Amino acid sequence: MKVEGSDLAGYLSVDEVKMKMRMSSGFLKFQKWLVIYNLLVDPRPVTEIARHTGLSESSVHRIIAEYNDGGPESIETIRQMRGHAWFECAQGCSM
Repeated sequence: MKVEGSDLAGYLSVDEVKMKMRMSSGFLKFQKWLVIYNLLVDPRPVTEIARHTGLSESSVHRIIAEYNDGGPESIETIRQMRGHAWFECAQGCSM
């Protein structure tokens, strides 16, 4: 599936995204901004963007959806672990 730059909500310009990339604190945020930057500058199939950014195709789709729904703030926040059974067990479950 090819994702076009027009499929991305118009929250920020290319220059603003470049600034966000430069100022990002942490590799995960940088990768997210890199996905957005790629879509703005050189829209191409998700498989290519995933390969270029080192992410899975599903992660690229998720980042695009989060950005379109939540705007730039969605990129700045890193989700915490949800209550998976193995995570809760690792925090103190007795088996």
